[in-house]
Amino acid sequence: MLFHVRLTHSPENCWARDEHEGKPSELVARIEDTNESSGVSVRSAALAPNEHTFFLMVEADTVESLTALLGPPILQDHEADVVPVTTIGNALDTLDLG
Repeated sequence: MLFHVRLTHSPENCWARDEHEGKPSELVARIEDTNESSGVSVRSAALAPNEHTFFLMVEADTVESLTALLGPPILQDHEADVVPVTTIGNALDTLDLG
């Protein structure tokens, strides 16, 4: 299943601050370490630094595997919107418009 994940944090809780040293590297490592064997694949990752927002497009076999990816410290420091999505092609196929 495909998920669009938006993670936001306050300026006071920004991972660019010295007290959060190491957390950005941990997030990057987690994203790079996802693979099919873990049941999670990060298809794309982007951020809007001035908005204190990360965007992820994640393919996950289960909600539990997605939750493992987003586990501490990510969801301790961020609010998350996780939305199941589909590709345009899949939507057109479902509607028999493709």
